[in-house]
Amino acid sequence: MRAALYIDCDSIEAKAVPVIYEDIIRTDKLVICKMFNSDKDDDSFMESAGRFRIQDCMHGEYKVSSAMVALAVEIMADAALSKPERIYIATGDSLTVPLLDKLRLTDIEVVVAGPCDADKILVNSAQRYMYIDVLAGGKCTADIPDIGDIAKEIYSVSSYYKGQGRDAVMEQVYEGVVRRYPDFDVRNYGYTHLDTFVENNVSGVKVYTDENGVTKLTLVDDREEIDTFAYEYMTGRGYKIDDMAELLGAIRSRFPGFAMENYGYHTDYGFILSFSKFEIWENKGIKMKRTFKLSESGE
Repeated sequence: MRAALYIDCDSIEAKAVPVIYEDIIRTDKLVICKMFNSDKDDDSFMESAGRFRIQDCMHGEYKVSSAMVALAVEIMADAALSKPERIYIATGDSLTVPLLDKLRLTDIEVVVAGPCDADKILVNSAQRYMYIDVLAGGKCTADIPDIGDIAKEIYSVSSYYKGQGRDAVMEQVYEGVVRRYPDFDVRNYGYTHLDTFVENNVSGVKVYTDENGVTKLTLVDDREEIDTFAYEYMTGRGYKIDDMAELLGAIRSRFPGFAMENYGYHTDYGFILSFSKFEIWENKGIKMKRTFKLSESGE
């Protein structure tokens, strides 16, 4: 994909430039590379500029014009004239939010690469947000979405395509999740591939490769497995527990990414009552119905 990279040197460290550049060229062809720095005495970016042929786009003889204004002008001009398919903006400055809002009016995908401590308004304004620390191989220290929430969204996207009569292509799943969570990246959670992330964290779906080599997700009905596990768990606990949260916690541990919403339930009570062998007692506890206790014990 033809892409353009714009670097806000006032909010990004020079050492991040090679990391961002090399991550981009793994998937895209960079046809435009520009940097913007309001500090005329800062030459820390010059090594990367020369190495990657990044154009210094500050205007004026003494480079005293606003870096943010210059960045916005260059991006909008290039979007209109050069028409890249994807724009990368390396910045941690939330002043770019109005620019990001305007770019949504175009058909160009916009990706922001920024620090983990960036303002959430910047993260959520991007179509996709990449954490520089993660690109560099470090841990994500940002307040990222819970894995359980991501799992629910993956299941939801898969359900949408299943409702259309087809299985979801993995790329479609990723795009669907990013629309809800712009900073979603499996690397934030210690994974390198989306299919591995799904296999380890999302229940109710199965990853497979079709005859054309395309990785897809299909929905599977694992409710029977959940039922069997729950009944065995309750039998091992003497047919009764004081808090239904205990059983739900055990199910989540056994089936990573489990969400009762995937099975049509939105409350703990509703889901527990969907088990034919259970009944609720003392408002929040669970016990096995007497008939099933007798059958389980062989009496």
